[in-house]
Amino acid sequence: MTARAMPAQGTRVSVRPGEWQIRPGQPGHTYHDIRVVSVHDSHDPAYAWVYGHGLECAWESADCTAPFCWELLVSVDVLVATAAGERS
Repeated sequence: MTARAMPAQGTRVSVRPGEWQIRPGQPGHTYHDIRVVSVHDSHDPAYAWVYGHGLECAWESADCTAPFCWELLVSVDVLVATAAGERS
């Protein structure tokens, strides 16, 4: 993993279009809020794999039992800024 600080488990990460990818080379075009389960290296040092849940998974009615619901490549710059408290 990169030497820079990454968001801890449970941190809310907000990604905007162009800040994430569905898979390498396929940019995301929507806005998402994700609660981090874990962060992992990818083959591209500019992106890291983020496993997480959508905010709706925390609703009492959701009853989500999956280990994670989202698997996205997220810009490392976004992750570092989030971990530093520079993004909401």
